[in-house]
Amino acid sequence: MNIVSTGDLAQTFSLSRQNNAVRQQLDRLTQELTSGLVQDVTDRLKGDFSGLADFEREIALLNTYANTVSEAETQATVMQATLDAVQTQFGDLVNTLALSFTAAGLNDQRNVAFEAQATLNSMLSNLNTTVAGRALFSGTDVATAPLEGEDAVLTNVQAAIAGLTTAADVLAAADAYFGPGGGFETDIYRGATTDLAPFDLGAGESVNFALRADNDAVREVLKVTSVAALVTDPGLSLSDGEMQKLLQALPERTLSGREGITRLQADLGFAEGRIEAAGTRIVAETSSMEIARAQLVEADPFETASELEAVQIRLEMLYTLTARSSRLSLVNFLS
Repeated sequence: MNIVSTGDLAQTFSLSRQNNAVRQQLDRLTQELTSGLVQDVTDRLKGDFSGLADFEREIALLNTYANTVSEAETQATVMQATLDAVQTQFGDLVNTLALSFTAAGLNDQRNVAFEAQATLNSMLSNLNTTVAGRALFSGTDVATAPLEGEDAVLTNVQAAIAGLTTAADVLAAADAYFGPGGGFETDIYRGATTDLAPFDLGAGESVNFALRADNDAVREVLKVTSVAALVTDPGLSLSDGEMQKLLQALPERTLSGREGITRLQADLGFAEGRIEAAGTRIVAETSSMEIARAQLVEADPFETASELEAVQIRLEMLYTLTARSSRLSLVNFLS
């Protein structure tokens, strides 16, 4: 009778190979239990990755929309803050103008002009605000600040009303300069005449910030402020009486500007609400997609834990067998 035996070296190799296989299985199960996902996705999906690819594509698209929402939210927030600052600054000037004609002193008129100049400078600075290097109120020309600085604005407005001797003429000239086709469009406004493309928020929704520094409300505010800043300018040739008439007329001109800015703020507020709603929707859809994607490749925690326990027992048995085989000797075999 032939007896087939396994040599010591072959047996060692066999135990080592089984040991490595069990350790790899142990590592795989440990990773699956920790991550909650199967390691061999191909085996789980039987080679059909179409469903997983669909989820990945949708999640990537939702992430793109989330970035767009974040960008739109930032722009709306900064624009709203800018308009709020302009409204506040203009409101303070309006209060000063309302009180100015009660005192006919030259010093009071000079104080009005000084405050108006400071207000104009602040307004222009706010309206030239940029975010990430992009001008907010320049339409599609985001690389260019929309408005000239205070000195250029006052110089151009001064030229438009120079030599006029009545308050009515000054106001008419200012209306023409800041109106459609007037010098404001060529001398002061430097942005584009087209709005930025709407922000695509997904699900067929979009939001458009059709707000530039050449908006009628912005023009009105800048017009009143510029004229107030020049009220004591010698180039006007106004008598004290006409200067006082101009100061009395300006507060009446502020109403349309303030109402216009308020409407712009309301429109932005509505846009902010839509952006927030879109952000909430995108977060919910992304979470839903990620859960569905995970279900395709998730590892059953109870099954994985049971299998891991079985593999650990098997590995301990292999360690025991290896230890015993390493202690075998001819004397032990013959005894």
